[in-house]
Amino acid sequence: MNAARVAVFRALALLALLTPGRRAQAARAPRPQEARSISGRVLRPTDGSPDPRPVPGIVVTLHRVARGGGRPIDSARTDARGRFSFRYAAPADSSAIHFVSADYAGIVYFSPPLRAPRVAGDDADLTVFDTTSRPVTITQRGRHLVVGRADSGRRQIVEVYELSNDSSVTRVASEGAPTWDAGVPAEATGFAVGEGDFSAEAVAKQGPRVVVMAPIAPGIKQLSFSYELPVSVFPLSIPGERRTDVLEVLVEDPEAMVTGAGIAEVDPVAVEGRRLRRFVAREVAPSAVVRIDAPRPARLSPATYVAVVATASGAAMLLVLARSARRRRARPAPATAAPAGWRDDPDVLAWDAGWRRLYVASESGVVSAFAAVGTNGAEIRPLGELRIPHAHTVSVDPRTHRVYLPLENVGRRPVLRILTPGP
Repeated sequence: MNAARVAVFRALALLALLTPGRRAQAARAPRPQEARSISGRVLRPTDGSPDPRPVPGIVVTLHRVARGGGRPIDSARTDARGRFSFRYAAPADSSAIHFVSADYAGIVYFSPPLRAPRVAGDDADLTVFDTTSRPVTITQRGRHLVVGRADSGRRQIVEVYELSNDSSVTRVASEGAPTWDAGVPAEATGFAVGEGDFSAEAVAKQGPRVVVMAPIAPGIKQLSFSYELPVSVFPLSIPGERRTDVLEVLVEDPEAMVTGAGIAEVDPVAVEGRRLRRFVAREVAPSAVVRIDAPRPARLSPATYVAVVATASGAAMLLVLARSARRRRARPAPATAAPAGWRDDPDVLAWDAGWRRLYVASESGVVSAFAAVGTNGAEIRPLGELRIPHAHTVSVDPRTHRVYLPLENVGRRPVLRILTPGP
């Protein structure tokens, strides 16, 4: 449960750090030894209340990170109203940043970098979440199916879901009941979990159902998996099961047809020199049925299929997800770290608790990585940096340690870059 709770921070990092408030802080470089301060609250949303409640007695830590590393410099417990405050001197190194963090129920939450001499109000507040085993509505914001050409009498299918927990609590499994499930054809074989927000250990195929046992935190999460079907099952009928905001089917066969559920063909996409036809429906009812009729030859890799969904398909949905934070994917090769440090405009932070790494994204498009070493991470050492234009929002998956960089406009399309660092 603890590892899944950490996922709340990853969702929050993309949702909260894109708010206009973080840009409201002045970007001027502080004068050495200038007195600085932060005064904020730790808040916890609750159902049935429009206002979050203060969290008393929680430890809040003030951090300083510079090109040469970093460390905690102060800490304090919140008072009965959830309030905390720090006063500190600005460092001589104008590239250094300060931020505060709070650990609640196993999750570490971070503030944006503290740029202004005095930070207070919404810019200083930290939000934490509870968990529950009670039923919580999980909305299907998107469902994408990619149907490959026939190969040796079988077709590979890749499904990608965008699942949204719009409540204020993390949904956890209870008494063996999954947090979410969906149907797959009974003839499906070779089931495999793909890239996304759920580990392979937390997702399984049980007969004609795919079940998720991992907690689902507030925000949008992505689940992807693949399987194979014999060509004999086509035409294939896919039931809606749940209301879906956007349903998308991509087919590699030029002669394939997709009908039902109000679905309509839109502009195709091309990946690795192959053209895939796209069919899209919106606000699909649970009772709707989509029929896929396709003939034959070759196939793309599962990673390529997910990249198709991420970079070319569902562009309107991807734009919304990039702006509200969550993602869809185009996967580059693992990056090799460059010389340590960052530019003078650090913008957003992400923390990998498992590998004890801090990622700092900058307005200039430089992403810097640091390792927390020593007792309680008392020292932060630079690991390297990578330049990715337009990458000034960053998040990290605590299970896979992948680093997520949503880019709002790459070739007029929203794209999510996913980095796979080494340990």
